[in-house]
Amino acid sequence: MDKWISVKKASELLNISERAIRIKANNQKITYRYIKGRGGKKMEILLSSLPDDAIARYYDREPVRNEVEEMAGFSKRQKDEANNKAWVLDLYQHRDKGVTIEEFLEQYNREHGESITKANIFQWQKKFKRGGTAALVDRRGEYKRGTTTIPDEAWDYFYSLYMTQQKRGVQICYDYTKKEYPDIPSVYAFHRKVKTIPEYALIRYRDGEHAFRDMLPSMDRNKKDIASNAVWFSDHHHIDVFTKNEERLKPCRMWLTVFFDARSNKVISYICRNADPDAAVIKQAMKKGIEAFGVPDEVYFDNGKDYRAKAFRQDFDLSLVHQIGIGNIYATPYHGQAKTVERFFKTFTERFCKMLPTYTGKDAKNRPEMMQVPDEDILTLAPSIEEFLICLDHYMEDYNHTPSRGKDLDGKSPDEVYYQNLSVKKMVTDSKALDLLCGTFDMRTVGKNGIRFKNRYYWNEGLLPYLNKKVVINYTSDNMDLLYVFDEDRRAVCTAEAKVRTPFRNTTEADFKKAEKERRAARNLVRKYRPVMEHDTMSLIAKNQLAEQAQKDAAYSPAAVEPVALDFDTGVFEAKRSPRDADPDIPDIQGTLLDRYLEEEKKRKIGGY
Repeated sequence: MDKWISVKKASELLNISERAIRIKANNQKITYRYIKGRGGKKMEILLSSLPDDAIARYYDREPVRNEVEEMAGFSKRQKDEANNKAWVLDLYQHRDKGVTIEEFLEQYNREHGESITKANIFQWQKKFKRGGTAALVDRRGEYKRGTTTIPDEAWDYFYSLYMTQQKRGVQICYDYTKKEYPDIPSVYAFHRKVKTIPEYALIRYRDGEHAFRDMLPSMDRNKKDIASNAVWFSDHHHIDVFTKNEERLKPCRMWLTVFFDARSNKVISYICRNADPDAAVIKQAMKKGIEAFGVPDEVYFDNGKDYRAKAFRQDFDLSLVHQIGIGNIYATPYHGQAKTVERFFKTFTERFCKMLPTYTGKDAKNRPEMMQVPDEDILTLAPSIEEFLICLDHYMEDYNHTPSRGKDLDGKSPDEVYYQNLSVKKMVTDSKALDLLCGTFDMRTVGKNGIRFKNRYYWNEGLLPYLNKKVVINYTSDNMDLLYVFDEDRRAVCTAEAKVRTPFRNTTEADFKKAEKERRAARNLVRKYRPVMEHDTMSLIAKNQLAEQAQKDAAYSPAAVEPVALDFDTGVFEAKRSPRDADPDIPDIQGTLLDRYLEEEKKRKIGGY
C-alpha cells in the first residue's frame, strides 16, 4: 500500500526546506498529490519516491550509508564547511571534563575568529546523528543548482574542452564554444554550472587518475585486533611555535620527529631539533624507541625521501629494518598515512602550541596579530630551546598518562593500553650493533693517505692491507671524527680516526652541513659580483692619474669647522614596548604554562626524581 507523507515530514527526511520539496515536486523529481484539508488543498508526497536513506529514516531503520557517494555531489566549499562543522562537534565532544558549552564556544570563537552559538551546536548534533557529515552540508538554494538555459549540445562541447588535464579556464572554453554555438547565454551561466560538477570528477579529469586515487578516503582501521609493538607509525611535524635559536639572534620553529604505537596511540619516542628532518634523525628516534620499548613487528613510514633512505630499505642487507627483522610499509603519496598521527598533531597544536606565548599559526594567514611584529619583539616573548624542550618533555609525559576518549582506547591512557596489550617484547641485546645499524653506511676506496670522506682523511694502520681496495664505512651523525671500517664481506677491519680533528668536541654531520652551506653562499656571492665588462687597464690607470692630479691642485683645507645646532634633545628615548605590554588583556600564558613546567623541572631536580 502506498504511503503518503506531509511536505514537512519530507523536508525533515531529506534535510531541505519545504519550499525545496515543493519545487522538486513541481519539477517531477518526486511524486505528489493534493488532498482536501483545513484551509484548502494540501500537498502530500509519496514516500516510495524518496531516496532509500530517507525511507529508512522514516521507519527508524539505520540506512546503509556511503559517505563518499553522499559527499561526492557537493562543491568543495560545501564539503569544507560540513567537515569544519564535524570537526567542531568532535572538539566539543572531547572537551575537558567540567568545561561548559559556553566556555568551550568562548575559547573556540576567540581562537578561530568565528561566532558559533549554542543553537548551532545543538542543531549540528541533531543533523549529524541523523545523517553524518553529509547532513551538515548547507543545501540552501539546492533547487536552483544545475538549472540553466545552456543547450545540451553547447554544454557537451564546453565540457569536453574544460574537463582535460590542460586545465583550461572557463573563459577560454566559453570563447571557443561561442564560436560554434553563437546563441548560448553569458559566460556567467557556465561559471555557475561548472560549480555543480562534483569535485571527484574535477580531480579525475583535470588532475589525472593518480591525483584522484590520492584524494580517496583511507579505511578506518580497527586496532583492537593488534598487539602493542605490532605496528609503529612515524612522521615529522613543523611546530607552530617560535623559540630563540642557539645564537638567540632570531626566532626559529623546531622540527618534531615522532614514533607512535598504533594500538595504544602511545608516543614511543621523539626527537625535537632546530634542523630540517632527515634520515639520521629518524634513525636516532627509532633507536631511542627500540632501546626503551623493544623492536616493533612493522613500521608505517611516510613517503618522503628521508624515509626512503637505505637504512629503511629491505633490499639493503645492512639496513636497520633488514638486520633487525622489521617489516616496513610506505604510505600512499599525499594520503594521510595514519589518522593516529594526524589526530595527535592536531591535538598537540590545540593543547600545547596554542598555550605558548609565541604560537605562530599554521601559516602566515593564520598568524596571531601579536606575532605579526619584528623578530626582536618576538624574541622578548620566545622561550629558549632548552626551556621549550623541558615543556615538550612534560607535555609528552602528560599525554601518555592522560585517559583518552580516542577510538579503541575505551577511556584509558595510552600507557595503560600499551602495557595491557604488550604480549612479547623483542629486545636487541647487542647495543654496539644497534649503534652501528643506526649509523650511515657507505663505500670508499682506501688510498695512500687513508680513506677520504667529506674532505677529510681517516687513518688506521689496519687499513694498510686494503690499499686501493673498496671498504664499507659506517659513521654516526653526532661524531664524524671516527669511521667504523668493514671489508666487502661485512667483517670488521678497524676504527679510523680523522687526521685533523675538531678541538674540544666531536665534529657532527650538522657541522659539515653548516660549513658547506657557508661555502655555497660564498661561491654564489662571488659569482653574483663577477665583473661583466673588460677594460683597458693601462689607459684607465693613466686617466685616473690625470684626474687625481687635478683634484690635488683644486684641493684646499677649510679655515674652521662650525658646529650645527639642533633643535631637539636626544638625551632619552622611550623604550619600545613589547606586544604583551601593549595589550593588558593578553593572558600571561608564559607565566602559566612555561613557568609551570620549568618549576616542575626544578622540583624534580631538587627532589631527585
